[in-house]
Amino acid sequence: MPMTTSCRATTKGRGILQQLRRLALPGLFLFVGGAFGNPAVAAPYTPESDDQVLQRLPTPSVLDGADALQEKLADDPRDRDSAEQLARLYIQAARREGDPRYLGYASATLSPWLQASDAPPSVLVLAATIAQGEHRFTQARHQLREALAQNPRLGQGWLTLAVITQVQGQYEESLQACRRAATLVPTAAALTCQASVLALNGGLEPAYARLSRYADGAGDVADNVAVWMQTRLAEMAWQKGDLDAARAHIQRGRALDPEDRYLRHLYADFLLAESRPDAAIDVLEDYVDQDGALLRLAIAAIDAGDRRADRWAQQFRDRMAAAQRSAEYAHLRELARFTLVVEDDPAEALALARANWRTQKEPADMHIYLAAARAAGEPGAADEVRTFIAEHGVQDSRLAPFLDNGTEAGS
Repeated sequence: MPMTTSCRATTKGRGILQQLRRLALPGLFLFVGGAFGNPAVAAPYTPESDDQVLQRLPTPSVLDGADALQEKLADDPRDRDSAEQLARLYIQAARREGDPRYLGYASATLSPWLQASDAPPSVLVLAATIAQGEHRFTQARHQLREALAQNPRLGQGWLTLAVITQVQGQYEESLQACRRAATLVPTAAALTCQASVLALNGGLEPAYARLSRYADGAGDVADNVAVWMQTRLAEMAWQKGDLDAARAHIQRGRALDPEDRYLRHLYADFLLAESRPDAAIDVLEDYVDQDGALLRLAIAAIDAGDRRADRWAQQFRDRMAAAQRSAEYAHLRELARFTLVVEDDPAEALALARANWRTQKEPADMHIYLAAARAAGEPGAADEVRTFIAEHGVQDSRLAPFLDNGTEAGS
């Protein structure tokens, strides 16, 4: 069964796809929705009765213990320690499953304290983490600064602030937050935090070398921190153009936690970069309930000539339409990628990438903005990205084709 024309890449689209293969695009969170143009909207489904079950939410393993915490809160609604523990479980579930509903549960769990004028610092850090997951970065930063002003010894607060400011391209503030966290969190976390920032701010080679040496000799490092460290090393190696090293770091991270969602998406993007779309499909096809996986499946299927391309693309459109109706927060970078590569609509992709750039300035955001501008025949529309790259000394071999004005993308 051949693909329909709606998902058959044009010559220009395939050229851009070749460029997009060179960059990993997983974000901190992959939640979508909000005002993002006019994707195809499926007709809303109306249940026959209020008692009809529309979907059963699976219970991730990270929520083991949630029932006991809920019972403790039912007995004592003022038990803040149990509320914070339960909120952390929900946040972990949201990260692992890519499902924003868990962030809503976390927020509801903390609401009795958040509604007070003197919310405790530890609650504010959790609230900021929720806001981060929903891409409400300004609110998250405000909550973190308030929490850290009250208690500057909250290491997780400094790490979260470092991540948010790094995503927004505010590298000096991010590095300062990493340094404030250094004596409050495990050494592996502190070094990964600092190396992540330096690698984007003119210090890629020394940052990679230092973190790589530490990782090779590190002893007892918690698995979640070790996975983060290997993930960042993989991204840095890919920035450097060292694909063998990037592959090795990905494999090490996946050996520690094969179910890490961010690393799974990074691996799929790496396979696409190696022109192995069938392998990317194998990695992702059991995760069609996750938006980020579905996006990559649609792209991989187009590249592989897989008959499921249309189905996965339409499912992604439907997810976007549902997110728009529920007013969830958009991950515009993911939508811009879909619009450019799957929908082959460079003008709309450029508008989405430009809107995304206002709040996010990671290499993946630079890439989609530059790629969309080139595909739309307006390379100068992304000059603000080139200026940012030059000012901060961003080093990334995957961006090079878009920074050479004498070379057409995809040629």
